[in-house]
Amino acid sequence: MTFTISPATPSQQPLGEQSQLTEPPLTRNKRGVASPDKTWPQHSVLKISLLNMTAEQKQVTKENINKWAPHTNLFFKFTDKPDGDIRITANNKTKAAWSRIGTDAQRTPAPEPTMSIGFDRPPASVATTIQHEFGHALGLKHEHQHPDRTLELNKAQIYKKYKSLEKERYEANHDIIRPFPRREVKLSTYDQNSIMHYGFSESLVNDAKAISKPTQLSESDKNFIQSLYPADNSLLGKLLNTTIRKLVSS
Repeated sequence: MTFTISPATPSQQPLGEQSQLTEPPLTRNKRGVASPDKTWPQHSVLKISLLNMTAEQKQVTKENINKWAPHTNLFFKFTDKPDGDIRITANNKTKAAWSRIGTDAQRTPAPEPTMSIGFDRPPASVATTIQHEFGHALGLKHEHQHPDRTLELNKAQIYKKYKSLEKERYEANHDIIRPFPRREVKLSTYDQNSIMHYGFSESLVNDAKAISKPTQLSESDKNFIQSLYPADNSLLGKLLNTTIRKLVSS
């Protein structure tokens, strides 16, 4: 078992969500889309800064981040200091949220945030948003951009909805609806129930069938993230894992 206290050297990939496939193919029961060049080193302790948050916001953020924890070999250590590997800021004036993809966070100089959560939304939506954005922080990408997706999206209506960004800018930056080229991502079977999938109203889907936004990690999300950060099930591995988790949580 390899244990890493600090993440490795930052990826040399440019900021954004493009990456090259380098790992073996997955079994068919695992679903998802990821940037393998941007996943964290195996068994890393990730320090997570919670910035500009109330006590309640910190608690809900921790709870929803920790929904990923049992399905990875990573260790999450929360701090109020702005020196974390992942630095999350609260924005109480917007619904908007964003995150760097995996180790791209290391390319952002401290104390600048690497993730932002808009808390101007209902509590259930906040929980879903935190899970989704932290999926990005672990190296996952948007599931609805899977090259095997079955959706027929209405691009014109989507561009209109997100009119703050011009169509040209969307297209130039591989926008939120363009399928990823297969060579750029680690793939498994398309999963419409993934927490990394957007919801789309009837007006945004050409076949007029609305797609509900998933609200929790799917079984496929759990399987896929486990394939990226597999557990060491040896006796020594389990013992070390338990010991480290106790140290990190203390």
